[in-house]
Amino acid sequence: MHVEVVTDPGSGADDAPRPRDRVFALATPEAAVVTTTAFAHRVAVEGCGHGTGWYLRRLGAHLLTRLVDRPDRPASDCLADAIAETAALHGGRCDLALHGTPTASVVAVRLADGRLDHLVLGPGTVLVRRDSSVRAVVDPAGSRHAAGARPAVATNAVWGSSPDDGVHTLVLLNDGAARSLAPTESADTVRLLEETGAHGLLAHIRATELHSAAPHRPVGVVHLRPG
Repeated sequence: MHVEVVTDPGSGADDAPRPRDRVFALATPEAAVVTTTAFAHRVAVEGCGHGTGWYLRRLGAHLLTRLVDRPDRPASDCLADAIAETAALHGGRCDLALHGTPTASVVAVRLADGRLDHLVLGPGTVLVRRDSSVRAVVDPAGSRHAAGARPAVATNAVWGSSPDDGVHTLVLLNDGAARSLAPTESADTVRLLEETGAHGLLAHIRATELHSAAPHRPVGVVHLRPG
């Protein structure tokens, strides 16, 4: 199994202070997760003193653990568990009912028991290459969905399973990466990643942003090649 993980917080659209931790990614040979703040434009969050980076790391780590330890449990249920576990860590000093408490988009995959499980909540993309075909999995509702402190939101996730036969390459892209790569066909994105690696894809994204005068968005990329 080939595993690559690359994250870069970006620089934002202006000179205002930006939080460093706006994207988090974690992967093992069995599963991978990318979490990105759903409020990347905010300097601070409300109701929580832990900060956005804390939330992204805890949610991502809890979800990866659930995916690996409970391969029998649907990916959406694993996300609900991870949201509940993360919310419990906030403690009584955080007001999780406020609209501005940390939230995140989530992209995840799992390889277990001869199947591939995928999950997308909010903006983000999973690319699956089988031989010469590439499938892109997205959440059609996009920015209307985000993980917060309520486990029930996991029912909004786009998730499913398929046999892992023929899976050559898996790519997880957060919203920043997917938006910068939007003009590029999915198959071309996968080919570029296979040729240059995740760091090469990040360099391509930053070059594309410079050419179009777009802001340097938070980027999270996970590249898995089973076998």
